[in-house]
Amino acid sequence: MKEISRTARCGCGALTATVAGEPKLVYACACLRCQQKSGSAFAYSAAFPQDAVTTSGAFTTWRHPGGSGRWVEVNFCPTCGTTVFSRGEIFPNMILIAVGCFGDPDFAPPQRVFWASRHHRWMTFPDGAEIMDTQ
Repeated sequence: MKEISRTARCGCGALTATVAGEPKLVYACACLRCQQKSGSAFAYSAAFPQDAVTTSGAFTTWRHPGGSGRWVEVNFCPTCGTTVFSRGEIFPNMILIAVGCFGDPDFAPPQRVFWASRHHRWMTFPDGAEIMDTQ
């Protein structure tokens, strides 16, 4: 069986993250920081083992406390500003890829929703997702 490989790209295409295999977790987060970072109602990310991810291109890093108080490191394209990948204290040895950067409408839905207590009230959650009010 052939191993799956996908490439996530920023808006201008200068920063990429190529992943091998399936994600260990696909999640959405509606904490205020993720809303601000994404410019949307939530962040939608897939967690891959660090050794399954290869990045290419320049990126800028911003480290800040997340909604839980643990550090989050956001990595984005210095040209177009798109966040392609992140790292988080809560997910050691994992790289979190912004699912929208894959451009795949068939990507798996979130298995878990963090900070559901802060979600926009119009938002509904996927059937079967684990809903967590905080993180």
